[in-house]
Amino acid sequence: MMLRPTPPRVFKIAVVLAVVFNVLALLVMVHTTPINFTLFMFVGQPLFMVTFLLLIGAVLADLKGNELL
Repeated sequence: MMLRPTPPRVFKIAVVLAVVFNVLALLVMVHTTPINFTLFMFVGQPLFMVTFLLLIGAVLADLKGNELL
């Protein structure tokens, strides 16, 4: 039986998007300006949701690949 690994590319993309989200959140926490806050609210929040969905999809694909789901 051959197991298909989940592409690590999906995990790398999710990690990079999470880092971008955290940088935006840090900018808002350290030095809040209207531009930083607007950027965080319109880009950061959806970015976090995309990251979360990518991570959930990768985990589910890995579980299906290992026939655990």
